[in-house]
Parts: sequence; structure tokens; C-alpha cells
Amino acid sequence: MGDLDPPSTILIVGAGVFGLSTALALLSSPRYAQTHITILDSRTPHPTSPRPHLNPLTASIDSSRLTRADYAVPAYAALAASAQKLWQSGWAGNGRYKESGIAFVAHRDGGPGEKYVKDSLENVLALQKEQKINKQEDGGALNGKGSQIEVLADRLAIEKRMRGADGGSGEWGYVNQGSGWVDAAGAVDETRRKVYELGKQRGGLEWVLGQVERLLFSDEADSKISSTPASAGQSTRTVTGVLLGDSTRLSSALIVLAAGAWTPSLLDVHSRVIATGQILSYIQLSPSEAARLVDIPVLLNESTGMFLVPPTSDGMLKVARNGYGYRNLIRIPNPERLGSGEEIEVSIPASDFTTMPSEGQAACRTALRELVPWLGERPFAQTRVCWYADTPTGDFLVDYVPKYGKSLMVATGGSGHGFKFFPVLGQKIVERMEGRLDGELSRLWGWGEGLESFTSCEDGSRGGTKGMIWEEELQRTG
Repeated sequence: MGDLDPPSTILIVGAGVFGLSTALALLSSPRYAQTHITILDSRTPHPTSPRPHLNPLTASIDSSRLTRADYAVPAYAALAASAQKLWQSGWAGNGRYKESGIAFVAHRDGGPGEKYVKDSLENVLALQKEQKINKQEDGGALNGKGSQIEVLADRLAIEKRMRGADGGSGEWGYVNQGSGWVDAAGAVDETRRKVYELGKQRGGLEWVLGQVERLLFSDEADSKISSTPASAGQSTRTVTGVLLGDSTRLSSALIVLAAGAWTPSLLDVHSRVIATGQILSYIQLSPSEAARLVDIPVLLNESTGMFLVPPTSDGMLKVARNGYGYRNLIRIPNPERLGSGEEIEVSIPASDFTTMPSEGQAACRTALRELVPWLGERPFAQTRVCWYADTPTGDFLVDYVPKYGKSLMVATGGSGHGFKFFPVLGQKIVERMEGRLDGELSRLWGWGEGLESFTSCEDGSRGGTKGMIWEEELQRTG
């Protein structure tokens, strides 16, 4: 946006992590004091509404999400470290952050998982060294704990660190005791309340409940709003608002599309973002069983994608997979060229969020038997399919859509790791909005060229089988 005045109106489509963090950053900035901000979500109303439930279909509405600075890419490691400090300071509310530590393990097979763990260890050690130097200059120590990294040289060391679980996974790795997990649904709800209260204090915040049918464009006969002009050489066509399922039209000078895995249904991003279904299973423990696991870290096997999260306060143990996932392929009219007859193939979330294909059930069962053998045959209390908004490289997509000038910005592509940046993500999105995002993040999160053959995220951290199709796996389930 540069030196241009801030837009008079901003419409944020989606009240998940990307949308709420953007709203929080805008509301906290004096620059946008005169900007009217609208938050639109299909299922999440403001917290004082008669039915203030969160959208259960949002990826981050869950019992836990991992928080850590352990990344193979230095720019993410540094940004996650800044977010981690806020999690540790209680950003999500009292008791929601659990510093259990995370064990990052892999097989010694020369695969991408092994490389990811090696690179992550190198980056987190560099960050720890930098933090230690800073602390020493201030006369303190690293979080008062000294070194937080413990290398796990072999399977025996992994199983020893998982004492109480009586199992393990992987052939080597390390534990970062400064990492952990967060009550994700609670953190989203807390942020929603922060946004609502800030909006009440400053005014100019509107919360709308509705389902977006499509974007509205300036070349439609009844378009009434003038958006920020396109730059030289760009199309003069702009996005002016959205059409809701009840035929309501919402107009705005700037639309921030933060629709997560549903983004491909509203904008042609088939070469940039796909929805992938990820498996989650939960096992209910008794108080005595939960007590046996109270001191174990999260364990994440980067070679298989399978991970285990320690029990919540109500005794729910989670086994899940950060995998290549299932694609739900459908053909739809190109949402930017409606009426032209042009169709595109996209992957968007399926309507069934609770049925887990037999392939996924088997993967979770195998992981449970390996990690916690004494719970290996315990029935799952609940299963769920969580739909990621995946990009080819796992990098977020936070940028203006070039052909629409400054009228449409996308903030999506969390790729299964966006939540941990929740405390700092909105500020970075606003920096992009203003044209001052850090050079490396600007490159990583840019619109770019896309990848036409894109079928899965290849960031080195995924496991499972590539190329699985949702309907085919459901049919095999019977």
C-alpha cells in the first residue's frame, strides 16, 4: 500500500487464525483507526451472540496445536521463536499453553524427514545460541533453564525420553524442551474475544454471519464501490465485495480472503492452494492413565508424519498425522469467469469431517501400538478429518492478487503449521498489506508463478502415501 491512505473499508473473509490475527493487528494500529472493518464467517459469530460457538470446521478448532521454533527454514524458525515467547508469556490466556517439549524424530533413511530434523536442529541451536548471548548481555540465562535441547542418538534414547508411554518411534532425533502445545480452540476463542473488545472500544467493527457464494467484480453491472486503482500494466478489473448465500452483497475497498481450505472455491488458486484432509484420532484416558503420561513430550516422527500429543486436562490423548493427505477433487466453474463455461479442477473440504478412511484408522492404530503399547487396542473415542490449506512448498500465501490491483488480498495456505504463528501472524499480514514485509518472508509468501502439477505439499515434513483421493479411500472403507 506504500504511502497510500489506508482503505476506508476492509472486509475479512474468514474468522480462523489468518482472519482473526489480521483483524487484531488492524484494530491495534492507529493507522486504521478510521477504517471500518468487517469480519465475515460462515459459522463463527461474535462472542456475545446468542449462539457464540466457534466454527467447528475451521482447521484450528481442536484440542491442541503444536508450537515450536523448530524449522528447516531459518526465516520461519526466527518468526516462530518470536511467537513462542508470546505463547510462553500467556498470550492465549492462562493455562492454555503447555510446555511439554517436543521430540522431533526420524528414520535414518536419507529421506526428507531425516533432512528436515537435521536442518531444524541446526536452526534451533543457532537460535538458542543467539538467545543465550542476548540473555547473558542482560545478565540472565536462557529462559532460566540453560540448554533446552537434548539429542536422542538412537531408538533406546527416544524410548527412555518417552518413559511412561513405554514405546517410541524413529531412530534418532532431539527434544526441544522449550516447545509444546496449545489448547487451540481456547486460543481462537480468546483471540475472538480480544478482537470483539477492541472493536467495541474503537468502534467501526462489524461481525457478519454468512456463507460466501462468490466474489463480486467491478465489471458487473450493479457494482457500486471504487477500489484502490490497479498499478500500471495491470487489469483495471477489481474485486468490489462478496455475494452471500441469502443474496446479500457486502462491498469493501479491500477484501482480505482468509478462507483457508475453502479458498479454491472462491478464487482460481488451483496451482497455489489445495485442500488436503488430515487424520486425527483421540483416546479417552482415566485419571490414573493420564498421570502415567503427564511428563512425556509431544513426539513427532518427520519420516512418517505421525505424532502423539500428551493428554489434555480431561484425559484426551491425540494421535494424528501431518501427511500428504487426501484430496477431494471436484470440477467447478472458474469462480473468476462465471458464465464463460470454463471449468477448473480443485480440491476443497469434503462435507464429512468425522468419517476417517480405513487407511487413516490403520495408520493411527499402528502409531498408537508403537508409541503407547499398553493403549494399543483402546478404541478411539473420536476421529476427525482436518482440512489443511496446502501450498506446494508449505509457505503461506499472503499477497495481493496482482491482476486485481490493491482490491483483493489473499491470506491463506497455512499448510498445517500456521497456528503456531497466531500471536505474530496478523502483524506480518498487515505489513504485507502496507508493502513493507521483510524481504525473505515477502519472497516466501508471494503470489509467484504457481505450480500446475501441484498435488501435495513438499516441505519435507510430510508422511504417509502420496496421491490419495478422498472418495477412493472412502470407497475402500466400505
